[in-house]
Amino acid sequence: MSIVDWINPFNKVADIVSEVVEDKDARNRLNHELESLKQQVYIVELNTKTVPWIDAVHKMGRQLISVTSLIAGVVLVYVNPEVDPLTLGAILGPGGIYNAVKGKGK
Repeated sequence: MSIVDWINPFNKVADIVSEVVEDKDARNRLNHELESLKQQVYIVELNTKTVPWIDAVHKMGRQLISVTSLIAGVVLVYVNPEVDPLTLGAILGPGGIYNAVKGKGK
């Protein structure tokens, strides 16, 4: 389960329903209602108007962060070869964190 799936409130509620509700029919009914709500929210998200340039930056986010941090790391090592590893990690870290949260390219 990725971090994004764990944050999703529908998954949290479904887990609570599975643990708390003992009646199988009631549990199935609640899970069905949760799935229909989840799909309704998804449809509303699809119909939401967006700003094209923000969408483009968001879709290129992984590449922009990775390239920017890589260039900054190379420049830092070139300017100061005795750079502190923690500083270099702080520069290269955001790309790795973004990839960990986002997961594989979806």
